[in-house]
Amino acid sequence: MPWIGTSSTGQFACVNASQRTLKALRIKRKGQPVFVLGHVLERKGQEATFEAFNDRLAVVKFSDECLVGYDPSELLLPTDIDEHGIPYFEIRSCQSCAMLFPLTMEECESDKEPERCSDCIG
Repeated sequence: MPWIGTSSTGQFACVNASQRTLKALRIKRKGQPVFVLGHVLERKGQEATFEAFNDRLAVVKFSDECLVGYDPSELLLPTDIDEHGIPYFEIRSCQSCAMLFPLTMEECESDKEPERCSDCIG
């Protein structure tokens, strides 16, 4: 079974106004840090790295080498990645729908953080 949809070139993506989840990225890079919202309760709220696509699922690897497939919309991008490659996640809960969403760096640094996710705002 082929593993497709990854790129080993370029930089890891961070949250911006139009890209907050792995699903929003046009090119997914192996090793991309993500924050897991998904369906496996033991893994919910953990950080992982994107490995590949397999039958429309994003396969991610956790620090214990466990591989799990998720819908790419269940994987949030980091707010920032520091100069040492450490991802930094600023995750908030939407006051309208209670879904978790990541803040952009600009939203983190602004005086007033958004209280609702982009789906509820727009």
